Amino acid sequence: MTRQKKSRKPGPLAPSLKPKALVERVTPEDRVYAGKGHKPGTRFNVTSGANKGTTSATSSGKDPRHGSKQPIALITPKQPLVPATQAQQRAAAEAELAQLENDSKLQTLLERLENDEKLTTAELSYVDKRTERFEQLAELLGLELDDDDDD
Repeated sequence: MTRQKKSRKPGPLAPSLKPKALVERVTPEDRVYAGKGHKPGTRFNVTSGANKGTTSATSSGKDPRHGSKQPIALITPKQPLVPATQAQQRAAAEAELAQLENDSKLQTLLERLENDEKLTTAELSYVDKRTERFEQLAELLGLELDDDDDD
């Protein structure tokens, strides 16, 4: 027996359909859709919002949009720096001088210089900067440097 495909026809036992003339059809113009959101143009029409419902903000003439209208400072005001006292400056200079004296890298480089070893340019610039700063701090603190170059 061969296979028979299903058909869409209801067959002899199905109920009869109503005639097309008697069926009431609803046209798209007759339908009432639920409104979604605001009508076009209400974003800029502030007066149209006052017609719907008057609130205290709209009746008093204020802007109905939310938020603070207080201006915001874009640049923070600079506070005047309190100058350090001489005692604080002296203490900071002494601490930096002690740090330079205890710098192990500087000490090893100075020993290499005394032994007539060649240093790289980076090492030489490091030694120059540190010794120059050491001399500035010693002068600031009133310390006298002993020069050992008295041949």
